[in-house]
Amino acid sequence: MGQLWIRGPACFIFATMIPSLVTVSPAHGTDASQPVEIYVWGEQPRQTATERIRTDKDLELRPGSKSGEVMHLAPGLVTGQHHGGGKADQILFRGFDSDHGTDFAVFVDGIPVNMVSHGHGQGYADLHWLIGETVDRVEIYKGPYFPQFGDFATSGAMNIVTKQRDKDSSFTMTGGSYNTQRYLALFSPPEGTPLKPYIALESYYNDGPFKSPNDYNRYNVFSKFTLLSTASSNLAFLGTFYKTYWDASGQIPERAVNAGAVGRFGSVDPSEGGNSSLENLGLIYNYADASQSVTAQTWAAWYDLQLWSNFTFFLHDPEDGDGIEQTDRRFLAGNNISYRRNSSFWTIPGETLVGFSSRYDHIRVRLYHQKRRERLSVTTNNLVRQTNLGWYAQQELRPTSWLRSQIGVRMDNFFFDVDQVGSSTQIISGREADSLVNPKLNFVFTPFRDTAWQRDTRLFLSFGGGYHSNDARVVVSDKTKKPLPRYLAAEIGWHTNLWERFDLTVAFWRSHLESELVFAGDEGTFEPSGRSKRQGIETEIRYEILPWLSYDVDLSYTWAKFAHGDAVPLAPRLLAQNGLTVRHSNGLRGRFQIRHVGSRYGLEDRSVKTQPYTLLDFVLKYVWGRYELFLTLENLANTKWRSAETIFESRLRSEPKPVLDSHFTPGDPFTAKAGITLHFW
Repeated sequence: MGQLWIRGPACFIFATMIPSLVTVSPAHGTDASQPVEIYVWGEQPRQTATERIRTDKDLELRPGSKSGEVMHLAPGLVTGQHHGGGKADQILFRGFDSDHGTDFAVFVDGIPVNMVSHGHGQGYADLHWLIGETVDRVEIYKGPYFPQFGDFATSGAMNIVTKQRDKDSSFTMTGGSYNTQRYLALFSPPEGTPLKPYIALESYYNDGPFKSPNDYNRYNVFSKFTLLSTASSNLAFLGTFYKTYWDASGQIPERAVNAGAVGRFGSVDPSEGGNSSLENLGLIYNYADASQSVTAQTWAAWYDLQLWSNFTFFLHDPEDGDGIEQTDRRFLAGNNISYRRNSSFWTIPGETLVGFSSRYDHIRVRLYHQKRRERLSVTTNNLVRQTNLGWYAQQELRPTSWLRSQIGVRMDNFFFDVDQVGSSTQIISGREADSLVNPKLNFVFTPFRDTAWQRDTRLFLSFGGGYHSNDARVVVSDKTKKPLPRYLAAEIGWHTNLWERFDLTVAFWRSHLESELVFAGDEGTFEPSGRSKRQGIETEIRYEILPWLSYDVDLSYTWAKFAHGDAVPLAPRLLAQNGLTVRHSNGLRGRFQIRHVGSRYGLEDRSVKTQPYTLLDFVLKYVWGRYELFLTLENLANTKWRSAETIFESRLRSEPKPVLDSHFTPGDPFTAKAGITLHFW
């Protein structure tokens, strides 16, 4: 769906369906000093049934943290948090417990969010530096069928596009349960201002419901400047700053809670927590005319993480405990270039796409044994230099009015270089290189013509390959592990639009992954394991009941197992979400939604399952002139649920031997937040 803004007197128009800016005259009688919102509904041409674009309006009425809720705009994707709010969210999607991003690629304005060879977990994707109100649209891609995406784009990818500017400047204050405080200032001057600056400042604080407060602080600065803007080209600068620090209660063993030794919101080791910072700089240039377009981007980032955890308590060290400290300090930079051109083979019309991407990471990554944040010994201490070069091409052909075909290919080259720095318990060093070529095939059939009741019906067939890279330290130290395990998937989907108000999508897919990543509790990371297979079915429904009332449903069920037949631990099976949204012309807006996560197999032999949960949330907003009043009620039923859950061996100080048990982070109980936004026109 697309959205159109019209603002007088400049009448700046932004449509997510149209990449260019258009100028029109204001309607007669329109107050030129007031912004007017007009909704334009449309569908962007897709490559697969499950490719989607969601706009900022879809995000506006979502509960929870706006940065976390951006991920939930992908149908069938659920996130969880298990470390005080500051650590990257856990991602459940298409049969993958992707930990913090191993098998789901995330980008913001084309800049990769996933961290390679990360100190805590491969593909770590921390989105807390994103200010939700700056999001313009979210481009969602399910499966490995898209040539522009490389590392981690196995189950899918997401590109979050931020706004060039907003319709006005504003200030928001939010307060709520557990000492939640949020302050947000958006500065977007009128059209015609030199450099067209767009700046956002955010401050956030939360203690959480835990016995030991989270003391979670987060500070964000977002800036975007348009350096050049003509009818055919645009040059923009992006700069962000992010700083956070927090305490955490960590995951607690189920047996301790059942015995009353630890409360549901208690902790075995309350010294857990962390701090992190990230700065991004980027330049992006776009050129387009009637027959071709070029996008060129360069970016750089500075990142720092210090994380204290204790997963197994006293399993390995009965005296000082098993606390670990993970640190990651890096500089990373890259480039993205793509070129599209209308083309034809003989008389067959089509489009040609070619592109190149590069990325370099210079990483100092360390693992320590610690007790109450005091270092006891060094486990690993490495300098990692990792380079990824990717080339891709795709040719689209439209031989008939009812068939569109896309044939693409992507090649990636990786260079791993690991050096030992100083002394440590484990010595890791070496060099390795690997390459991988993956096909990308998409076919779109439109067998039925538009009718009065049926606007659009399409059949999609897709096949493609993707991969997730393994940690450079694993690559150079264990030659039996594949550096770039391949992921192959195929999908058939069907989409239809009836009566211009009812959208239905159904898709079935199957996949094969050469190397699964399995959780290792002693280090809090995921390690390479065997081959795995997955298949699933998904359904999406969007129904506009009335012009001001709509209903949506997302359902998915996945089967995941290793090639030898055992279950893939923690792979999500049933995920469901539905919601009822109100947008009335009198200024009243609201959403009631239900989210369900089914039980998952906790162990390969299927002997233990995680607990399912269902959450009810409600968001209410009233727009009155320059003011917006809003109320958010999360977990209305006060359900006792588990935000994250893992099965492994641990030992408490009083126990004589290890115990295999469920370890979980409790989800928040009933939570209320309210606030006000003041707009400056």
